[in-house]
Amino acid sequence: MKVVKRINNNAVMCTDSKGRSVVAFGKGIAFAIDKETGDLPLAAIERTFYNVDEHYLALLEELSPRVLAVSAEIIQAADLELPYELSHNAVLALADHITFALQRAKRGITVQMPLAYDVAQMYPIEYKVGVFALRRIFDGLNVELAESEGVGIAMCLLNARLAPEKEAETDAEARDDERLIGAIIARIEKTYGIEVDRHGFEFARFATHIHYLFGRIRTGEPMNTDGAELYGTVRGEMGRSAEVLDYACVLIEEHFGCQISDSEKLYVLMHIHRISHPRV
Repeated sequence: MKVVKRINNNAVMCTDSKGRSVVAFGKGIAFAIDKETGDLPLAAIERTFYNVDEHYLALLEELSPRVLAVSAEIIQAADLELPYELSHNAVLALADHITFALQRAKRGITVQMPLAYDVAQMYPIEYKVGVFALRRIFDGLNVELAESEGVGIAMCLLNARLAPEKEAETDAEARDDERLIGAIIARIEKTYGIEVDRHGFEFARFATHIHYLFGRIRTGEPMNTDGAELYGTVRGEMGRSAEVLDYACVLIEEHFGCQISDSEKLYVLMHIHRISHPRV
């Protein structure tokens, strides 16, 4: 690679063989630059970052190589778990987040996360990665962070989500989703004569499932087929919940112009039943 600019001892701006701008990172990497040609041997490069925002270029001067390495491992684990892609800047954003978390821990400051329960219930995969991150930070940096920091890391991942153009949810789509979810909940309340707790665990699970369902429909992702053979049997045991499901299916099919599979119906039906029977 050809070095264009030295950022610090551990990071340099380069152009690769295709002429693309890339940040190369490695411990003491700046000392490996050929002084005559400006070339950087590939053996000196530990990590590369493409499409780095200007903000993060400046940030690289302040990030510890150890923190960056741990952040890269966490993002690598997240990539294996999350059902969506993360921004090119995710590693740097997380490293920045962890740096401040380490500073808080050093000063004995614990940040309260008022939405911790909601995040854990509505974004279980991100929360799982956040918990893993706390263990990895302890192992790699020998610092034990408060459990609340795991929620902060989960939110950092959510903020770094990179939605493809065809998947990006517009404000109008978000409003449509909320309207459809609200209509289904209203029908549950009318059918059973109850008031659904919109801050409760079952509602959070239902809303999350429906959001993912709508996302799969919009992107054309194949529908879940697991358990389709059980749908007829379970439906016969659900009474009025099945009636609410039929109403929900009509709304969804009219809005998206497609039918949902029996397997998808089974999962939606189970969520409807749990919401309408909170003690079950």
